[in-house]
Amino acid sequence: MTMRNDVTDSMAHLAIRDINEKYRYEDTNPQGKRDPSLVSCGQCGNYNELIHIYDSKLKPHVENGSITCTQATDALDECCKELPSPRKRTVFYKKLSEKLGIEIS
Repeated sequence: MTMRNDVTDSMAHLAIRDINEKYRYEDTNPQGKRDPSLVSCGQCGNYNELIHIYDSKLKPHVENGSITCTQATDALDECCKELPSPRKRTVFYKKLSEKLGIEIS
């Protein structure tokens, strides 16, 4: 990983933590049956759903130059704002794909 990627990742994670601050979230049923089908925009404990989505789904597109870090984090923020809670993962990924013009699955 290059220094530029480290800085980009740090910026993305800070922006995502700002998004997390907008949402209250307490997971009263950790690793429940519905968890895999839902996206949480808040953070509970050490697991951060939006950072996971950024790292696993969006970061490869940032690294190959098809989107910027700012576009990725702005799209995450917009999807959190626009979709009602609980946010279904399939719907969240579809909206994210539309906003960024890339396939997220």
